[in-house]
Amino acid sequence: MRLTKHGQYLSSSIHYSLDFELSKAQKNLSNQLVSHYQNHRNCLVLAVCGSGKTEIVFEVIRYALSIGHRVCFCIPRRELVQELYQRVKSSFQDISIGLVYGGHIENLDAQFVICTMHQLYRFENDIGFDLMIADEVDAFPFYGNGVLQEIFDRCCLGQYIKLSATLMHEDIHGEEVLIMNRRYHGFDLPIPRMIIAPDSLQKYVLKYLLHRLAHKKVLIYVPTVACVNQLVSDFNTSHRIQGVSSKHKENQKTIQALKNGQLDAIVTTTLLERGVTIEDVQVIVYHGQHSIFDQRTLIQIAGRVGRKPNHPTGKVYVLTSERTKSILQCIKTIKKLNRMSV
Repeated sequence: MRLTKHGQYLSSSIHYSLDFELSKAQKNLSNQLVSHYQNHRNCLVLAVCGSGKTEIVFEVIRYALSIGHRVCFCIPRRELVQELYQRVKSSFQDISIGLVYGGHIENLDAQFVICTMHQLYRFENDIGFDLMIADEVDAFPFYGNGVLQEIFDRCCLGQYIKLSATLMHEDIHGEEVLIMNRRYHGFDLPIPRMIIAPDSLQKYVLKYLLHRLAHKKVLIYVPTVACVNQLVSDFNTSHRIQGVSSKHKENQKTIQALKNGQLDAIVTTTLLERGVTIEDVQVIVYHGQHSIFDQRTLIQIAGRVGRKPNHPTGKVYVLTSERTKSILQCIKTIKKLNRMSV
């Protein structure tokens, strides 16, 4: 045992375990992150949806902790923080991990802390972190929030790693960019199929698609809560269907019901654009011309499909009244990532 610079006793060896083996691409990127940290270089990681980006940072976390450095893993939303904590805790079983989000403070002084972006204010300046890992940096409320980004910078006393599935040129500010364009199972990302139809006809096209996707789990993304309620009302006599949004209660129970095969489909707002994995799910975007479906959002939505090795492919349909720039850019970006060498 030895004493860290934070006054905590630390085992001379930190270990973690995974219930799967990292792919060659994952191992390569994991090693690069350690090398960059050793050389005091900040990193941006473009890791496509379903590539296993959480696990690729485990080795650099292990390295930083083993030399007595303090580590923070932060993510925008509370629900994702809780899930992340469980995943990390099951792998790093022999160390104390702090967990901080709105209304919950656990092991605030731990050498390794997992928290929401909003809770970073507790660690500014002198009690900050040597290594900060930020996941979903392209998501609300962190993206475009100058105050949260300033707090992040003040908490970072050493280096940072920012993870994103939708990294754009405007997000790069001199950092090293590392790319993992392949999912861990090696299959291409699903390319959305655009279906042009007037608003008045999209409901009929949706009905047809649901018939074609019978016996499959389906996520239907819509632009508003009112649209969620309307479609559930229109289809609940012919399909086992429920809605999910920030206004709906028991969202997690609804998601679990779809996973268990107790529902045919969920109609959802962009609340479920990220952070949800449902095996063998298919996706339909309804009124895809709406401004809420920007390029980043559409890439995340398409990324819900084909995430598991048992079902690595699937369908993504975008029903739209026009060929929007966002839809076209989404398709172009996904095709480009699929063409890139691993």
